[in-house]
Amino acid sequence: MKERVFFEEFESLYYFHGSSENWAMKGFHFHNQYEIILFLTDGALMEIGNRAYHVKAGDLFFINNKEYHRTSGAEGKAHNRYVLMFEPELLVHMGAAFHYDFSMFFENRPEQFIHRLHLSGEKLEKVEKSFGKIERNINSDHKNSAESTVRLKIAILEAITAINEMYRFFMEEEKNKSIRGWGEEKQKQEFKDPILYRERVEQLKKYIATHVEERLDLDEISREFYISRYYLSHYFKKETGFTLMQYVANQKIIAAKALLKEGNSVTDVALKLSYNSDSHFIEVFKKLTGITPKKYAQSRKSNHE
Repeated sequence: MKERVFFEEFESLYYFHGSSENWAMKGFHFHNQYEIILFLTDGALMEIGNRAYHVKAGDLFFINNKEYHRTSGAEGKAHNRYVLMFEPELLVHMGAAFHYDFSMFFENRPEQFIHRLHLSGEKLEKVEKSFGKIERNINSDHKNSAESTVRLKIAILEAITAINEMYRFFMEEEKNKSIRGWGEEKQKQEFKDPILYRERVEQLKKYIATHVEERLDLDEISREFYISRYYLSHYFKKETGFTLMQYVANQKIIAAKALLKEGNSVTDVALKLSYNSDSHFIEVFKKLTGITPKKYAQSRKSNHE
């Protein structure tokens, strides 16, 4: 079953600072605004597209207006955070005026973009102060005046400029490491947490379900999830008992059976599910079910006569 994804309407500027308990979105959502979230407590789960992040205090996230996402907190625990959402036009207009790309980490992202920037010490304090300045302007007694509107926009731009600088420094540090070695070491560390790798496996299952009509292969999926082929295969089989490609093949056959029941021809099903050819589809179907797709369709038809 596909995850529910819904569009949510917000005001052009939305700000939240506080805590909530038993906090969990029912489904993925997206909205017109860019969003910055700074978590001040551990334990939440942030899901952006096909990526899942276990949140630590000091984690800051960039989410653009095209990414579906959801957040959830551990049950019975208060989750303290800042949330700032604003229309992309603010950065576009100000970028032209200042000749600076304020939206660089919302739009013009590096290839291996990581949504999370972890802050601590002076950097965390600096960003919290920036959010505090935004909050004071929002709560000002003169917030509807022209001057207050200008001060609020400047406060937002100052916060984004500081965060951009921190993220750029983070990216430069990563360039100095062996990307392959660091990436695999990070995956080793993440997969030590059984809850996290189970969540990764669930994300993989959802991805396969929503892309079952495509020609899925191990390299493509590993790139999509920023996980090496080895860890992708190893932990998927550990959790499910199937290799990833066995699971893909089974899901395609389940989809094929449904299409055959609807009266689709063998050729149409093979084409719809991106098999290399009719003969390839027939071979895989027979291997996994024991009969050809044509005989399966005939048997289903006779059962309903």
